[in-house]
Amino acid sequence: MLSAIVNAQQVSSIDSNGAEARAYFVSTLTKIAHPVLNALSNNRLKLDMPVETAPNAYGDRDKVTYLEAFGRTLSGMAPWLELGADATEEGKLREQYIQMALKCIDNATNPQAADYMNFTNGGQPLVDAAFFAEALIRAPRQLWDPLEPRVKQNVLTALKSTRSISPAYMNWLLFTGMIEAAILKFDAAGQADMVRLEYALNKHNEWYLGDGVYGDGADFHYDYYNSFVIQPMILDILLVLKDKKQALKGWRYKSDYIDGYSKFLERSRRYAGIQERLISPEGTYPAVGRSLAYRVGAFQALSQMALLQELPQDVNPAQVRCALYAIIKKQMEAPGTFDANGWLTLGFYGHQPEIAEGYISTGSLYLCTTAFLALGLPQQTAFWAAPSVPYTQQQIWGDKKAPIDHAFYPDNAKHNPVWQTVTDSTSFGSDKLFKKQWNNFYPWGTDHNGSARMYKSQIILKDNVLQLKATKVKKAEGKSKLDPHLDIKYQSGAVHAKHQVTVSNEYPVYKISGEFKAPTAAGTWPAFWLTAVNGWPPETDILEFKGDATNWQNTFITPQNCTTIKTTLDDALEQWHTYTAILKRIDDEHTSITYYIDDEKKGEHYTNFTNKPLWLIINLQMEGSSGEKGPDAETNFYAKNVSIKRIKAQ
Repeated sequence: MLSAIVNAQQVSSIDSNGAEARAYFVSTLTKIAHPVLNALSNNRLKLDMPVETAPNAYGDRDKVTYLEAFGRTLSGMAPWLELGADATEEGKLREQYIQMALKCIDNATNPQAADYMNFTNGGQPLVDAAFFAEALIRAPRQLWDPLEPRVKQNVLTALKSTRSISPAYMNWLLFTGMIEAAILKFDAAGQADMVRLEYALNKHNEWYLGDGVYGDGADFHYDYYNSFVIQPMILDILLVLKDKKQALKGWRYKSDYIDGYSKFLERSRRYAGIQERLISPEGTYPAVGRSLAYRVGAFQALSQMALLQELPQDVNPAQVRCALYAIIKKQMEAPGTFDANGWLTLGFYGHQPEIAEGYISTGSLYLCTTAFLALGLPQQTAFWAAPSVPYTQQQIWGDKKAPIDHAFYPDNAKHNPVWQTVTDSTSFGSDKLFKKQWNNFYPWGTDHNGSARMYKSQIILKDNVLQLKATKVKKAEGKSKLDPHLDIKYQSGAVHAKHQVTVSNEYPVYKISGEFKAPTAAGTWPAFWLTAVNGWPPETDILEFKGDATNWQNTFITPQNCTTIKTTLDDALEQWHTYTAILKRIDDEHTSITYYIDDEKKGEHYTNFTNKPLWLIINLQMEGSSGEKGPDAETNFYAKNVSIKRIKAQ
């Protein structure tokens, strides 16, 4: 009977499915954030937000609490907003909050606005300017790009003004580093103070203690600051540096922090594994250390690693969803968590002002939004789409297999799989090698969904490079045989691999990779993609440019269910870039697909592709989705070192 009660309690705290969990995350996040963003967007935050302080408050909290509320709320909400608007109800809701957030940014940084924030008076503004900067870094397309030039200048001026504040010799160094990272990313004049950024990273690297944990300064503190600040800010700063690697190719610390990014990622991965294990079957966790009034913000690091799709290999993303759902539901639904007007109150479980330190006030509490970072993942990812499963403590206390834990040692984290090569990178070296591993055209013939028809004469092999050439037709050739039956205006080239890619129990992992120079002019449509042997979909596009410099990495589950990762490559035709997809079996139905460009992970999608054979195709199609008018001049698409590899199950 006792076992039945325990199991019933555990089942009740697991979300019923990913779609319902996502809806709950969205509704809870917007419930928390709405009072802040609604008030600030109307220049009423200082009028409407109550300022509750701890019994032992100090330092004029009413001078700093508003920037706390704004910076922290936006930092947690940013990844969700970065998904942008779409036709779904969630997408329409996002659009409302994006527009609200843009108004908030204007009001917070406009010296003439009633809600202009304090960025310089006291020490605390350094902290929350950093959270504001982190929000911009997490959502550049939605929170930075649409800003008017006037507002962008105000933001940069506000961030730079915090340089007058001297940081404490602890995690506060990362606040200076985060602000400089934002300036590095967004200031066209390139006026970032790299010494402030370098010092933050160098000291925290020095303060690393082992097993995925940093000291807060030189000492170890048994609290959640590795999650509140340290791990997330280190990674977000490093991601900016990686993004700027071309501009920083001569930087003194490039090998430490750009080339060495994986070292810090591995540490955060271990810490995320520890965090997941802290969540009890009932959705509680240890109330230890300072700043407990930040509530579920204690699990920002876990949510961030879920967002980055970099969880430990033995941790199912769906179990992290279930674990985060459990703590959010337990803590944020406690009576007294919100006041009558929807503002957060001081406390850990409900209203408990006595648990708040003297530096905590109403605005501080909005760090809890950072537990929702995983909302930045699209629906068609394992975090949201995979079936619910018990998280670690539910497994341990629920008569299930108890997963073992162990300390993290960098050398033990390295794993070199044994790949079988089925289509090798030398196959474009000669006609003989090509014919052994490739066929001309599409698997179904010469026509597809654009205005180009494929011809053998347009397929050229030279110096181990495949060249597909598109030229205007000299006389009418009629229409394409396939939908949408466009007029044939070009002769071009396509090839497909003879090997069919099938993720199965026998071959659970495939890696498809190649180097390409891809045209990006209007009306050009190069692609490197997998599509179903039997019917359509499935489809996965590893490279697809549609008339501009944006690469689309798409996963089609159904014609309507398509998830996309977009990456801008301004030199896609001028420079060789490597495009890769790794397909990994999850179970007899589901396969994950992880996309990379130049060995940098771009994202991971959750599919139903297991046991479904796929063709690998390289083609240069024209017009169609890439624009109605293609170029008159010759267009070329180049490929080299294309390979298909797989791992045989042991």
